[in-house]
Amino acid sequence: MSESILKILNQSGWNYKLSHEGVSILAPTKQDATNFAQSYGYALSQTAAKIQGKVQIGWKRCKHPIEFYGWMTSQQPSTPALTAECILPFRGAVFSSQLDLPVELLRRMVAAAENDRPVSIVRQDNQKQIIINEPMSEMLQTPPEIATQRVITQFWLREDLAELERRLRHSSRFTWTYSGGLNEQTWAILTTQFEIFEAQGIWYRQGTCLATHQLVPIPGGAFAPA
Repeated sequence: MSESILKILNQSGWNYKLSHEGVSILAPTKQDATNFAQSYGYALSQTAAKIQGKVQIGWKRCKHPIEFYGWMTSQQPSTPALTAECILPFRGAVFSSQLDLPVELLRRMVAAAENDRPVSIVRQDNQKQIIINEPMSEMLQTPPEIATQRVITQFWLREDLAELERRLRHSSRFTWTYSGGLNEQTWAILTTQFEIFEAQGIWYRQGTCLATHQLVPIPGGAFAPA
């Protein structure tokens, strides 16, 4: 590991140990662990590659540590043994209907699994919702197997979906309050942070709900194909 990483790990409140699986790092808080992972993710993946193991970052009372593997330093797709199911051992925390997951999507799945807010990821080319976390499944009141197969255009008012696409062309991240369908029987006011990103030539958008939704009557024109 680099001198800058070791300098942090030798600070008060940090600890680390080696085992046959790799390196286990204990951060003072969840926020410290998240900031550390975001700042040194590539270097930690390189360390994992060198030791042919993994680098794991946890914190006090942590149930789902952040993990880095050697293959994350490459843009090549992961092998079947290193799918999201392998690096996300906390079954039930996040769900995906896409089998071929590039590194960027895998990292976002890890982050979604750790997020207490509802998170979903939609493919821009086909408007299919391919990833949701457990809070999102609960908010939608929809089983993840169904929610991650949805083409979400019918859960938007046509004019709002057009406005969303316009905003995404001008800004990679923004927060917006709008109305949308949670399921076939429920409509709500939502405040969501949207972010658009690219992974292996495909564009996706991530939505993170920032406030408790408010149920409203289903508007005219709802659930119609966009």
